[in-house]
Amino acid sequence: MISYAIGAYLAFAIVSFRTAVLLLVPFSLLLHMFPVFDRQVFSVLDCCCLGLTALLPFKCDFVSKLKTYPFLVPSLLVGASFVITNLLAEAHWPSTVFVLNTIYLFPFVVWCVLDEEKDVKMLLYLFCVYFGFCVIYALVELALGENIIVKNLLRMNIVNENVINYTEIRFGFKRLQSIFDTPMSMGMAMAVFGYLLFETRKMLKESNFFIDILLVACLVLPWLSGARSVFVSAFIILIPILNQTMKGNRFALLKIALLGGGFFLLGGWFMTLIDSFIHSDTAVTGSSVDMRLLQFAVIMPFFLNSPIWGNGYAYTWSFVKAVDADLLGAESIWLQMLVDFGVIGGMAYIACIIYMAKHLKSMFGRSGYAMPVAVIVGYSLSTFLGLELNYFFIICIMLMKIYEFYGKENEEESDS
Repeated sequence: MISYAIGAYLAFAIVSFRTAVLLLVPFSLLLHMFPVFDRQVFSVLDCCCLGLTALLPFKCDFVSKLKTYPFLVPSLLVGASFVITNLLAEAHWPSTVFVLNTIYLFPFVVWCVLDEEKDVKMLLYLFCVYFGFCVIYALVELALGENIIVKNLLRMNIVNENVINYTEIRFGFKRLQSIFDTPMSMGMAMAVFGYLLFETRKMLKESNFFIDILLVACLVLPWLSGARSVFVSAFIILIPILNQTMKGNRFALLKIALLGGGFFLLGGWFMTLIDSFIHSDTAVTGSSVDMRLLQFAVIMPFFLNSPIWGNGYAYTWSFVKAVDADLLGAESIWLQMLVDFGVIGGMAYIACIIYMAKHLKSMFGRSGYAMPVAVIVGYSLSTFLGLELNYFFIICIMLMKIYEFYGKENEEESDS
């Protein structure tokens, strides 16, 4: 059944490549959950992305697009890291080819089809529809106190092992995850999309009730994920948003009243949240400083065994976790990156974040640093299963294209 669906999608891509790519982008956040062969390897998304990459040379002049692609350098660095690790450590060519294609080539395919204003708007609306459903279902999950969709997907055994049904209560609420792998993934994805909506709203200079509600929801729901790594990332993203919103004297009294009322009503919750950072070992269940130090101690011998190019793709999960169960979820991107791909892989990953910051800063000034800093801080503190760099690359690409069509024009009008 799944193979027929993939075949039908690729047949549609042959007929209407641009539309097929744009339709896949928001649903990539869901399709990666469903494996083609077993519960771990090669998802529906991987196969669809591989098909799109194979069709790309026949559908557009990708060479000219390659010259303007904003993430060409970091993608090449990651590719070089993968090749070196496969040659000098344990080879996993099929897996690394799929990973490289889905995470680093798929955003390039998206870059190739976003030529016109209507394409950018179509992708933005598709994302809004997808996140609109995620928000509504998250509220249903909050009301019911359980995640019916995720629970049934796991019961039917049709999703991979990254998908976890979180049922615990933290900070007074059930940990929300909507239709994401984990609450952490939901929180980070929504916060970053909220940032995109905020910057887009400024550039378009028009208000839409649905978009405004979605913007607020995407910035509020991460705080119901129960994940402190998400709280830190969401707060970093909120800094430029609050700075812009509170700036100016218009409705100053209303803004002060709203802030004061918020602190009055949620003061106890905020104090509990702050205490959970100060006393991470006792305040709430979950990750603690001691646990993270133990995980670091577990990976050090394996990292030192091959510090430059690492030990091979997924070595952290296939070997280290099997040898020492204290690794638990390896709750930092660096624990996995340094063991699997060594210092070379870590430097390539940092290059990806630097290039995101570089392009966003060129458009939005210092506020452009918010998203890349939130991403690297969040991934340094936790794991965001199912949420990879391709999502953040695509968000950056959308912002660059929206800026190209609307932001520059607004700047020229303000200058004149």
